[in-house]
Amino acid sequence: MTEIDERPATNGQARNKVIDAAELVVSTQFGSTSMLQRKMRVGFAEACALMDRLHDLDIVGPSDGSKARKVLVKTWDLPDFLERLAVEPPAPADLPGKSIDGNVFLLAEHRVAADPAVTIPAVDFTKPDGDEGGVYDQYADEDLVDDDGEDDEVLVDDDEAPAPAAVTAEDWEPDFRERLRELPQVPATFRSKAAFAQSVRDLGNDTRHGVFHAVSHSPKYAGREVKRAAKFYGRGVGLTAQWVYAREHKLLVQQAWAAKQKNAALIMSTTKAMYKERGRRAVKAAGLGLAAAVVTAIEFGAIWYFSPEWMRPFAWGPALATAMTLVGIGAVADRVRTRVAPVDGEAYEADVADDDPFPIADARSRAEAVDCIRRTLTANGIAVGAVVKPHRHRWGWEITVRQKAGTPAEIVSKAGAMETPLGLGVDRLLVQPHKEVRSDSTLRLVMKNPFAGMGELEKVKPGSLTITEPLLIARRMDAEPFLLPALGSHVLVVGGPGSGKSMLLRAIGSRISDCYDAQLWDVDPVGPGLDALGPAVARKARSEKAIEALLEDALQIARARATNVLAWGHGDNWRPSAKEPGLVVMLDEYKSLSAYAKELVIEIFGVGRKSRVTVIIGSLYGTSDAIGEAVATAVAVRIMLPSRHKDIELVFGAGAGAQGWRPDRLHPLVEGEDPNKSDVGCCYIMGGGSREPLIYRSYPLDPKVAYARGVARAEVGLPQLDRRTLAAAGVKVPELPKVADAPAPEIEEAQALNDPQLDLLMDTLDGIDAVGVTNQKGQGRGHLDTLAGWMAAEYPDVYGDWDQARLSRELKAVGVKVHGSVRVGSEGPRSGIKGEEIAELIKESQDAAETVSEHESS
Repeated sequence: MTEIDERPATNGQARNKVIDAAELVVSTQFGSTSMLQRKMRVGFAEACALMDRLHDLDIVGPSDGSKARKVLVKTWDLPDFLERLAVEPPAPADLPGKSIDGNVFLLAEHRVAADPAVTIPAVDFTKPDGDEGGVYDQYADEDLVDDDGEDDEVLVDDDEAPAPAAVTAEDWEPDFRERLRELPQVPATFRSKAAFAQSVRDLGNDTRHGVFHAVSHSPKYAGREVKRAAKFYGRGVGLTAQWVYAREHKLLVQQAWAAKQKNAALIMSTTKAMYKERGRRAVKAAGLGLAAAVVTAIEFGAIWYFSPEWMRPFAWGPALATAMTLVGIGAVADRVRTRVAPVDGEAYEADVADDDPFPIADARSRAEAVDCIRRTLTANGIAVGAVVKPHRHRWGWEITVRQKAGTPAEIVSKAGAMETPLGLGVDRLLVQPHKEVRSDSTLRLVMKNPFAGMGELEKVKPGSLTITEPLLIARRMDAEPFLLPALGSHVLVVGGPGSGKSMLLRAIGSRISDCYDAQLWDVDPVGPGLDALGPAVARKARSEKAIEALLEDALQIARARATNVLAWGHGDNWRPSAKEPGLVVMLDEYKSLSAYAKELVIEIFGVGRKSRVTVIIGSLYGTSDAIGEAVATAVAVRIMLPSRHKDIELVFGAGAGAQGWRPDRLHPLVEGEDPNKSDVGCCYIMGGGSREPLIYRSYPLDPKVAYARGVARAEVGLPQLDRRTLAAAGVKVPELPKVADAPAPEIEEAQALNDPQLDLLMDTLDGIDAVGVTNQKGQGRGHLDTLAGWMAAEYPDVYGDWDQARLSRELKAVGVKVHGSVRVGSEGPRSGIKGEEIAELIKESQDAAETVSEHESS
């Protein structure tokens, strides 16, 4: 049996508990007896009494079984309500079951003590339940049973148990409240004056809030409708212009073809047709303009005629009404067209079931994208609470999902299964759980390559950078740059075969070599390392003995600087400069180092940050046997290119995969595959300002370009370590490499075209822009026969006698790939060329010519 709380009253209990209960219930808007019991630390019987008193005060509604009572007083009315209670304090709640001296007794005895006139008949236990005077089931009244299921009606004092007494039939009538619930109930709004008044106040508040929202957001809504109308009318103007000029464009092509064939009769006929078409075009344009003017004038006149007298003197009145009418028509027409128009050649399946998912490519608006995500998640068993913040990028969609139940790990685990109904490519659904709100996750649906058109690493003036500022090495999928903090921050780069690890290390090395206050050392026990940078690397080591000697010197330099950093006036940390530069050791294939070399690297980690001796490690794998746990925990920046799944835990930490860090879903380059169709160079970066699991891509740097920049850097002069540091460390002054000592890597050189060949490529590119067609990716292409006719008509003195065969032969001679089947717009597939390939060939030729001129000038 449960006893009533008999703790002595404290100072906080001197206040009326009814007021405390009212404030608690109204502020939380939760009328629960159990909540009062927990928050006010009272017994269950006292909590029931407090809740009944709140019901008498019209604060909460009647009891509804085990459900929480409805709160009739709103939160914003709580201060006024408390003031009224302070003026007219309510009577304290009657606590059943407690005597004046604090002893516990029967509830029936309490009722007799409160009203001596009450007669409590005796109970005849020989009669069945429900008969007059029979046994009563004391568990029938749910308000008299505690949460723990034990009876609170009979409470026995420790000293003496009082004699049982009978109660009135009104108090003990079985199933009384159940029968009351079967009767027709009056709505809670009309049960009392207070509830009705509160409903009226709520209606007024909702009306005021609605009007305020409409007024404050009207500019946004108006701008949205104007944008829709402008989009509709702009599209209409474009289609009209296309209709007006369509016939003339075809005649221009025919005229160019006739000029190429030197057919005088055909030229004459097309010229006559051209003049006739120009006349018809003028008639079409004039007719359309006149029709638009007439319609607008009629509308303006009608509005002017039906406008009130006070508006007519103001010209802006009918003009504004006309503009609003046109905007309304355009907005409605745009909505109708968007609802029925097909998308990218494949109609939207409007007859699918309400919850059937559909491809994200069919989403033409943010609302449809939200619906697409909701359907897909629901179909895969995810309890979706809300889908918010839809945003369309150049590469796809970014949407935030809020779950009602479960964890974001469920979405991460089912990402692969959801890519099929969404119509995405393999591993193109990226999930990022939020750390601030556990129920939220950001979904990124990658429909196109986010790094398309990304150029190579930007060329800077040799020796113009500084190690004290972060260095640009990569770009994020949302076009945000990543700046690597190389000043005292050790870096770990993990990537499997074909991941682009060497390209990333080359980009980092090129940036460090361009710093005037940093010297670059290179270690690679099994590969070429940074040989592509040529003489820009101050010291290299390839054999085991040379590697250990290099790491020993680096450790001695770090210790000497850390010991004398204060004495030499550098403060707490070494401040690199041109006379006292920092040191960066680039170390690839860490697993292949000897045990002694690995110990030296670990010791450099301990003192390198203070002395600005930085180690950048590249590893093929990220397991403990490859790099060791000490390395993974000591680095400040961790970069993972396409890797294995088991490498994630050691590099990024336990649980990182469930948080969206999934480099194992990136696809490395396969031999013979197009690099643009793989994830070579793509990576996840943790540290250095990167905290979100977004995909980055390192800037590519071709070996021949890297060597040219390395030569330019060496000609300016590499920084030399200060003699004071070398003397304190006991290290000999290393001899810096010369340009002649670092031969260029043997790679295929690009062809430097002569001026006539470059002119041919540029003229062909102009022809594609003039008579070709641009595809959805913005890449132009054209047919050879059309291009030959245009070039012969545009430049008759150079290409006047060229035909399709001659143009094809000349383009192939300069390296252009002529495709046998190219579709241009609505025309069928024929021999043609692609503009992006010609533009790339022009760029390579110009770069090669620039490299040759640099060598000749040196």
